[in-house]
Amino acid sequence: MKNILKMNIGIIGCGTMGLPMIRVLNKQKINITGHDIKDKTYFKTIKDHYIEDKFSFFNQNEIILSAVRDMKQTIEICEGKNGLFHFKEKKILLISSTLSPPFLNKIKKNAPKNISLIDAPMSGAPMSAKEGSLTFMIGSTKKQFEFILPLLEILGKKIKYIGNYGQGMSVKVLNNFVASCSVVAVRNILSKSASFGIKPKQLLDVLKDSSGQTWFASNLDNIEWSRENYNSK
Repeated sequence: MKNILKMNIGIIGCGTMGLPMIRVLNKQKINITGHDIKDKTYFKTIKDHYIEDKFSFFNQNEIILSAVRDMKQTIEICEGKNGLFHFKEKKILLISSTLSPPFLNKIKKNAPKNISLIDAPMSGAPMSAKEGSLTFMIGSTKKQFEFILPLLEILGKKIKYIGNYGQGMSVKVLNNFVASCSVVAVRNILSKSASFGIKPKQLLDVLKDSSGQTWFASNLDNIEWSRENYNSK
């Protein structure tokens, strides 16, 4: 089996997760390119590592990691015009977007035999994508997992092999449920802290070292979306 790090790798979806992942791989001298629905003027920081034409992007790359926004965009990159499923060559698609597990099974049923699908959802927010410290939850055969592991070890620090295709995404969705509950809880207590004469920073400092510790509370200042539509002051 080929060394994945010597192959042409593409990341489709160059947003807050995909773009920093391209930069991380580029620093390691990996043959990496990106593609997005936006034109190249948005991606001047990766210059020659951006392919604006979708057909050319898929044609060049053997390994594609999808970090697109949702199911609609996933269908478009797979089954739309010049989509991946129209190619005859063998290619591997790592699905790292957070999607519905039943939808994931539907996509696999529609995939031609030459396209191998691996579910590889990620966690850690943009800050972890920039640092190469993401967590990946993998649903695949063990042989596929061993093949993609060297690539994921550059992008992340915690690579979890969960089991068969679809099980990685199932774990990610359950993880997101717990995370969502913690976001609601942390925002609620921060909004109430002032009524007790306690500053939000004081409360967060205690949470970080106590039983109320959560990923969201501990990383509140580093998570780009943490204060969207919210102000604890």
